[in-house]
Amino acid sequence: MQNRSVKKKFKLVRDASGAVAISFALTLAILCGFVALAFDIGHLVMVKAELQRTADAGALAGATGLVPYTGPVTSQTPDWLQGQSKAQTLINNTANLADNQVFTTTDSAVTYGYWLLNPPEGYVQSLPTVRPTTSAYLPQPAIRVTLSRNVDLYFAPLLGVSSPKTVNATATAILPETYRTKNTPPIAVARDIVYDIIGDSVVINVDEQTITPRSNAGSAGWFNLSGENSAPSVRINEALTSPTSAIYLLPGTKATLLGLVTAGETIVLPIVDDVSQKTWMSIVGFAAFKVDNLNANSLEGHFVNKYFDPNVLPADGAGIYLGVAGTPRLVGP
Repeated sequence: MQNRSVKKKFKLVRDASGAVAISFALTLAILCGFVALAFDIGHLVMVKAELQRTADAGALAGATGLVPYTGPVTSQTPDWLQGQSKAQTLINNTANLADNQVFTTTDSAVTYGYWLLNPPEGYVQSLPTVRPTTSAYLPQPAIRVTLSRNVDLYFAPLLGVSSPKTVNATATAILPETYRTKNTPPIAVARDIVYDIIGDSVVINVDEQTITPRSNAGSAGWFNLSGENSAPSVRINEALTSPTSAIYLLPGTKATLLGLVTAGETIVLPIVDDVSQKTWMSIVGFAAFKVDNLNANSLEGHFVNKYFDPNVLPADGAGIYLGVAGTPRLVGP
């Protein structure tokens, strides 16, 4: 009797097939849950990347729309509304999709204002539309794009995860203002002539100091940074800053443009109050000139009111705006 009881108990211990089946089912369910979550999480990550790509592109496009500036010469401001419009236009382009859907006005928010490259401690980048008075903060005009999209989950709701989930992306791009730049030819132009001839085909004769057809003596001329009586034969690679940099004007000096400028390029020239005297003058701004043709002493082309100079450097400066800005770049969310 005792042996029979022991055998029965041993048989019960060996017969665990039911427990294995239950364990397998539970394990399979857990694995399926992880696979489902991985699928939905991957989908969310993909949509996030699509949103970020469009936000980045929209912010950069908007930054290009901040120029040309508007208002009087002495108090010009970025064209905020044009920048906002360019950003929104890119966002709404049907080529831009997130979760296989185009963007609508309810998906996006485009704001603008000044981003501080050198903010005080604890500062929150709120993009004020009025330029901060402390120039040492390096305020730069900026466009911020925020996109959102409700994304449906496919499998996660089976595990009790709520759907849809809201995915967001934000990008901010600045348009560096041209207070400091380098790689300039040693040619300066007078401020009283440049504003009147944007877009007109003109000839800058640096030996005769004229910009024709205006032909005002003292409108353009050579300069150096040494105070000597000769014009450089190479471009100025030292960074020039408005209004703290001074350049030495050289009226009547003969020089050559060969090797300094090529036809078809756009060059950035410092603006001063007067180029007719052999003296030091402070830079008051920068102008962009598209070169169509040239010879040893003159340039034929036109001033442009929208040029993005890759040589622009951040600077604590001031000056008048005449078509030159830095290359737009992303700075943060």
